[in-house]
Amino acid sequence: MKKLSMVSISSLLAVTFIAGCGATNEKPEASASAKTEDKSVKESAKPAEVVTLKYVLPGNEPKEWAAVKDAVDKKLQADGVNVKIVKEYIDWGAWEQKLNLKLSTGEDFDMFHVMNDWISLANYIGRGAVKDVGPEVAKYGPELKKAIPDSVWSGVQKDGKTFGIPSYWYEPAVDGSFTANRILLNQAGVTDVPKTQEEMLAAMEKVMATDHGASKPYLPIRGGLRDASDVLHRAYDSYPFAVKDKIAFIDKDGKVKSWAETEEFKKDSAFFRTAYQKKLTNPDILVVKQEQIDKQINSAIYPFLFGTPNNVNEMKKTYPNMKDEDFTLQRLNPDKPHYRMFNAKNVNAVAANSKHPEAAVQFLNWLYTSQENYDLFMYGIEGKTYKKVGDRGIEYLKDADGKTNLYLQEDWMIGNLKYIRIDPNTLSANKALFVADPNAKTFFAADFFFDPTAVKSEMSNIQAVYTSDIMPIYDGVLDYDQKSKAAIDKLKAAGIDKVIAEYQKQLDAYKASKK
Repeated sequence: MKKLSMVSISSLLAVTFIAGCGATNEKPEASASAKTEDKSVKESAKPAEVVTLKYVLPGNEPKEWAAVKDAVDKKLQADGVNVKIVKEYIDWGAWEQKLNLKLSTGEDFDMFHVMNDWISLANYIGRGAVKDVGPEVAKYGPELKKAIPDSVWSGVQKDGKTFGIPSYWYEPAVDGSFTANRILLNQAGVTDVPKTQEEMLAAMEKVMATDHGASKPYLPIRGGLRDASDVLHRAYDSYPFAVKDKIAFIDKDGKVKSWAETEEFKKDSAFFRTAYQKKLTNPDILVVKQEQIDKQINSAIYPFLFGTPNNVNEMKKTYPNMKDEDFTLQRLNPDKPHYRMFNAKNVNAVAANSKHPEAAVQFLNWLYTSQENYDLFMYGIEGKTYKKVGDRGIEYLKDADGKTNLYLQEDWMIGNLKYIRIDPNTLSANKALFVADPNAKTFFAADFFFDPTAVKSEMSNIQAVYTSDIMPIYDGVLDYDQKSKAAIDKLKAAGIDKVIAEYQKQLDAYKASKK
């Protein structure tokens, strides 16, 4: 994989001020004052208290995290950052439920990961679940400001407040792409990569008809509160448009509509309904575990992947003779322009109940200060959990099973393009993530995000309706024509019209501010 060109790293300068004592022929009052001052200096010279930063994130704890944590803590304190880090991993299948419980009960923790394509930052803001860390960033985050562009910061800022630290780890214009598995397609007699939804469905059907044993080459998607499938949207005349917070459709003219009530939602649902009925998606799409999806993606047992592949070593176990050109990055209607629809898809937010918001900012500032710090936290201990390959390459060291990384903190969660290391065997289809697209356009609302404070109760009710009624239609499990009216009636009762009106109001104000 390649990345944007390196930006020079500015070093931090520490300046120590030394107080001196007065002359011995002072008046008694002055002498007493000097003694008091000397006592104050001595007290201030005492070591600062080391604060524990508790970071909650999805996934499973790597085998060597304890050893890496010890090394990270020592490096932090050696660098004068009085922070120790604790990571609490939550299994993917329980992520949303357990995180919501922690937030609602006011559990004591500091930082958590936000995936805007799952549960949006705006959702957490509306629930009062995150802190404004603007003052902390201003005071403790000089390296954060250097490592993250203003355009990305704008995706977490509203009305002078900063609601998280964005992870600037990829080129957003890649969104809307899909990976084509040319091996399975060729085996099924599909020689041309599809350019329309109809061609994609037909190709999937041909691949499914070939013999794959117990492993079915489903389109690897997981139902529930997933994001709208931007891969499909390039097929529509109304493109470009954005779907924000999974509920608001924003067209290119700035008109906001209820996503579930649009023609585009209906067309997406028709695609997934056909795929579901023809058994091209997992029959258990609404309950399939993320681990199952990950296993399928890593093994590359799919005709198409909405997104990019990222585990070439596992893929080679399925296809020992595979070549780079066997997996290609494609788009429907490829002649249409590429757009950046989001500027901050992944964010690390500070919990509203955190007692040490400054610790989160200090830690992230330290992380982005040097390649050495980044390597240590992200990849672990050199020679024990990873090896450097060339200037910016990496080899992950595996557990005894030969499959599981001994340690890895995923770049997509907290990484930065300035420092990311890439496996030299990475496929070209994945390298596109880390290369700037000079021809890409930025959608006008890419850095707009909604503040749901005025409609937070409605947002909560609407999300419940989406989970119970809307997403089963979108995922193709339920028929749109039969079930959409009742589902939309529930959305109306939950307050969707009020929310969309507030969305339009805020978007209009945002547009006016840009003139």
